[in-house]
Amino acid sequence: MVHINVEYCAPCRLGGEAVTTQRVLSDRLRKYDDIEAISLDPSGERTFQVTVNGESVWRTDPDGDIDPMEAVAAVRERLSA
Repeated sequence: MVHINVEYCAPCRLGGEAVTTQRVLSDRLRKYDDIEAISLDPSGERTFQVTVNGESVWRTDPDGDIDPMEAVAAVRERLSA
């Protein structure tokens, strides 16, 4: 089974972006039956990244624009490998 995690900087107030990314991932990846969960993981560090089974597949600067579709593309690439 596949576990996807969205880790985000809580002190940076990126919870909204993390929820949006989680929803987009869930919507765009629903055809992958082996996805067990897409979870949120608040962090005290300055980070915004998506992991698949503990492996970072996409990371962005928490101060920049966060594009959930880039995360979807990275996860799809990892799942296709």
